[in-house]
Amino acid sequence: MSPPESSSDSADTVTDSKITDGIALLTGEDPALGPFLLVVGMVTCVFVAVFQLTLPIPIAYLLSAGVLFVTALSIGFALVLNSLGHFE
Repeated sequence: MSPPESSSDSADTVTDSKITDGIALLTGEDPALGPFLLVVGMVTCVFVAVFQLTLPIPIAYLLSAGVLFVTALSIGFALVLNSLGHFE
């Protein structure tokens, strides 16, 4: 029996990591940092506005603080991805 033939596709698959594939699923095939941060900012504004306008003050403050914390984490995540060259 002859050994199985190796194709160039299998070599490409080895170099791709599962983490990068998961991130590409979220950010699309051709991601950019600007639109990612714009979406994070818009979602933050909407959530804070809804919480501040519809809930009692102590609960609104707690939930808004949580949203701002998640926003800071998202920005940090975006900056790490940018330094790793994920955003072109």
